[in-house]
Formats: sequence, C-alpha cells, structure tokens
Amino acid sequence: MLVRNTYQRCFRLEIIKKLSCKVDLNRSFPKRIVSIFGASPFINKRCFSDKPHNWESTYSLGQENMENKTEKINVNKEELKKRLTPLQYQVTQEAATERPFTGCYNKHYEKGVYRCIVCQQDLFSSDTKYDSGCGWPAFNDVLDKGKITLHRDASIPGMVRTEVRCSKCSAHMGHVFDDGPPPKNLRYCINSASIDFVPLKPNSNIGSGSSSTTTASFSKGNVKK
Repeated sequence: MLVRNTYQRCFRLEIIKKLSCKVDLNRSFPKRIVSIFGASPFINKRCFSDKPHNWESTYSLGQENMENKTEKINVNKEELKKRLTPLQYQVTQEAATERPFTGCYNKHYEKGVYRCIVCQQDLFSSDTKYDSGCGWPAFNDVLDKGKITLHRDASIPGMVRTEVRCSKCSAHMGHVFDDGPPPKNLRYCINSASIDFVPLKPNSNIGSGSSSTTTASFSKGNVKK
C-alpha cells in the first residue's frame, strides 16, 4: 500500500527486525501483523508512491461515485465463517490485507465484472482494471455510482488512508489512492479475497466505469482459492 515518507518505511523495517517474522507462503499473517505490514514483511518499492497521500483530496474525488444510495443488508457473521475462507473472512469482516502478489486476481485480465464476495454486488469492471505494480488488483473507477462507501482509516500510525467498503453489506474491499491514471487519478487497491469474478458472456457489453449506463449479462463465477 501507500507509505508517505522514508520515516514510515524505516518504521516498518524496524518493526520487522524486532519481530523477526518468518514468511510462510501457505498461510496469512495475523491481523495485527497484517495491519502493520500491509500483509507482508517484504517491502516492494512499487507499492509506494513518491507523492504524499492527501486523504481529503482522495475522499473528495471518490465521493463522486457515492450517488444513488444502495439498499443495505445485514450479514450473519457465523454463516459467513462457514461460507468464506478464513482469509476472505479476515479481509472483508476484520479489514485485514492479503499479502501482495498472492491474490488470484492480481494478474487477472479476463473480460467481466468483479463483485463483492459477501453479497455479490457488482463493484468493478475489467475495463477499468490495470497493472499498477503494487501487488493487488487495481482499478481506476467503480462500475457504477453508489457501489462503494469511503471511510477514514488511521489504523497505521503516522498515515491516513481512504478505506473502500461495499455499500450494500459494508465488507472491506481495500483502499483508494490519488496516484492512479488520468483523468480521475484514482487507484482502487482491492484485495482479491474480497471479490469474486463473473466472466462476460460472448457478444455482451460491459460498463466501463461510474459514468456508464450499459447493462451487461454475465454467467456465474467462483473464486478459486
């Protein structure tokens, strides 16, 4: 994810040295460690932005996608624990972060729609997905207005991020930053564990962002974990 300056990078590295974490690629890190490291003790320079993150600016830009209120639902946490994988539950319900470059949708570019793994609400189009190099699926726009809600996230000491949640079930998706491609300059950094993919049927069209009104037809898809 985004780290604002060298001090914060050194802060993370110092904690890594003190904890002497051993990397196990077959398991996820505990929530506390995940919240500090962005899910991994590996510090990838491409995960950082040289431009200081302006939370207020990003929040304001993201608010353009907050129109058309979605009817909210309450989820049964015990049912979710049975239906989701442990990682999917930790990410969506406890705001954990999967390790970078491990998600099944990081390098996935098939045509279709990415939806919330909890409530199946369509969130992002493959037409807005791009390779940001950060290690997580990145989108420059939401599928349609009202699909997400934004929240101030100060869980990492010394920095404030803009959290992205599903507007229907409030599941944690990831974060949005202001270092994306023009014209909106937004990068929705989303966990693969929080989304499902629905492939596009042949001869169907797909909306390409919040300004699109195109309705697409899709078949059912499952997350491969």
